[in-house]
Amino acid sequence: MEKTISPLDSLPSRGQHIVWIDCARWLAMFLVVMCHACDPFNCSPESLKNPDMVWWGAFWGSFLRPCVPLFVMISGALLLPVREETLGGFYKKRIPRVLIPFLIWSLLYTLFPWFSGLISADAESAKNLTTTFFPYSGFLNDGAGPTAELGDALKNVAAIPLTFNSFSVHMWYVYMLIGLYLYLPIFSAWVEKVSMKTKCAFLAIWGVTLFLPYAEIFLSPHLPLGEGYIFGTCSWNAFGTFYAFAGFNGYLLLGHVLAKTVSSRGLEKTLLVAIPLFAVGTLLTFIGFFWVRVLGNLNNAELISSLGNSGIFSGKIVEFAQTFAGTYSGGIAAVSETFGKESFVELFWTYCSINVVMTSAALFMLVQKISLPESAFTRFLGTLAKIGFGVYLVHYFFVGPSYTLAVKIGTPLPLQVPVSALFAFAGTYILVRFLYAVLPKSKYIFG
Repeated sequence: MEKTISPLDSLPSRGQHIVWIDCARWLAMFLVVMCHACDPFNCSPESLKNPDMVWWGAFWGSFLRPCVPLFVMISGALLLPVREETLGGFYKKRIPRVLIPFLIWSLLYTLFPWFSGLISADAESAKNLTTTFFPYSGFLNDGAGPTAELGDALKNVAAIPLTFNSFSVHMWYVYMLIGLYLYLPIFSAWVEKVSMKTKCAFLAIWGVTLFLPYAEIFLSPHLPLGEGYIFGTCSWNAFGTFYAFAGFNGYLLLGHVLAKTVSSRGLEKTLLVAIPLFAVGTLLTFIGFFWVRVLGNLNNAELISSLGNSGIFSGKIVEFAQTFAGTYSGGIAAVSETFGKESFVELFWTYCSINVVMTSAALFMLVQKISLPESAFTRFLGTLAKIGFGVYLVHYFFVGPSYTLAVKIGTPLPLQVPVSALFAFAGTYILVRFLYAVLPKSKYIFG
């Protein structure tokens, strides 16, 4: 089967069918969809009233953080070093196939509240329809929810070149992806020339940067100048000591290095490294995220009491959070205000953090050991290479309705995230594959 370049993961044609790459792509895509299926549990007003939703949102969400890193590592494995001879040739080949569909779908997402107003009987019905599709939007306008006003939608449309919004949250990835495209040919020239030892040295320094999110929050406040002043960063300089090594470029190189080194290891050795790495990384992610969620809601006595009584593990985290709050200046009110901020909520879910790198590297190593003979099934796996970016762009329209469907059919709450993710993924895949086949110039719509 001929390989097709996918804007989502930058995979070039190699003239061969690489089954484990296809498996990695499917895994990453499903994890992305499932990650967003957690939104009703973690990013909706309803979740703050239901301790079970807080618990299971933290549980499932903490398993899913490798989703985006896997895509970037796939890019590093198959795109580095870049083969195009000119910078312009590289950009011309890839950026338009990302940028044009991105603009189209960003516009559709952003105008959705206005569309909902056109088809709804009244403003309240329009708001309920919008929040069903986009859980984040329930927090808009100080908790009053979204409006269906065209003027509000057009303000968000005007901001698309600069940022995403509450209706196109998943588009943050595309801004980052375009940045990687701009950087790749330059980074590639270095990767092509240096030794594996030098690449590993880069990754070691990158590893230091993975602790910076925690150092800035928990260490810098105790330094002489206070929070934010660490390794040279300050109000007049955001570029600290390790800035040049930080970010998703580390995942690019990690994917490149693992693809060249893990393949020569046996399955047993890979399992001995990957399974403990994944287990420890996931545990750290879950404990950290759940702890911050508890801290941010300590002023919600009913919720905290329910969480504290929902099991030994949960109770211990609540107890630890309350002890921590006792040492915090300003008490519970200050702790809730500080750790309830958006900058804190996903601290332990930060993609470029040590715990998330542990789980991402582990999954990438494990998936490399998948070996399947050429068959109709492996050819089916390869279909996502062509339509994967389209699936990514479209899937968020399915997340909210799929959650509603999972609830309506009586899915037990602990299983609502994976079940709604299956509905959303299947619906998106079928729709995009069909439209890609029947629409002319579909690459300009779906990439």
